[in-house]
Amino acid sequence: MRYWSCEPRRSALLTVGRLAVTAVLSVDWAIAMPAQAAAGATEAQQQKWVRQAAADLPPRALATLQRIAGADRRLLAVRAYLRAGSSLDERWSWSQQQLDSYPTTAEAKLAAADIDAVIAAFSAANPGFTLGVNRLPRSLEVQIAHWNENRSVGITAAALVAALERQFSAAAGAPDAAVRSALIQWQPPVAAALAAPGLSAHGQARAFDFQVERDGKVIAGIESASARQRWDAAGWTRKLRAAVASAGNRFAGPLASPYEPWHYAWIAP
Repeated sequence: MRYWSCEPRRSALLTVGRLAVTAVLSVDWAIAMPAQAAAGATEAQQQKWVRQAAADLPPRALATLQRIAGADRRLLAVRAYLRAGSSLDERWSWSQQQLDSYPTTAEAKLAAADIDAVIAAFSAANPGFTLGVNRLPRSLEVQIAHWNENRSVGITAAALVAALERQFSAAAGAPDAAVRSALIQWQPPVAAALAAPGLSAHGQARAFDFQVERDGKVIAGIESASARQRWDAAGWTRKLRAAVASAGNRFAGPLASPYEPWHYAWIAP
């Protein structure tokens, strides 16, 4: 999806917007730093790494970073934005206006029909059980709120900060390019359970989380901690995959990292 139709004008807008948002971020982070003084230099260093790595990101990514709580979680989000590279614009979550208008489009109706086919195939193969699915897209605002609160995001963010501290001396500092390269190359020991705000496939209404239900009770839900036991060991991973396969070839999944046997992406024709 394109957001600008004229490349020269796009470049100018990006430059102006980036400078404006970066200025706001610099002020906000500078204000926040004294409050963190009791925590030592680590928080200040994290803020510096964020500014270094995020300098060339587009304005809407910078604006999103401003709403993320904590320099460690900002760093983890910056890593995702840098790794997205040239695909960042294409993958970015839709605006509220786009989300509101989507249900009436031909694409949305086709996706709904495919989901109905998966549900029907699953019920036919597993009498007494049904599939629940949240068909609503996940707005950028909701993604930010989840990112700020999610425990696994905090754990992964802390691991990233520890890796940067080992690589770069807080006293000596590091060039901007080195910080960006370190973020891009770093691999988490365990992936966070959420995509960085703006990059969730749910933000374009093209990802769906299924759950197994019986008599209104959730048998296999969307809790990562119980994925192996409730889904794999109980056989629901295989059964959902079979239902998805029988509904056609427009679904991809389940999500491998983080492992979510209930999560399937719908691929628009």
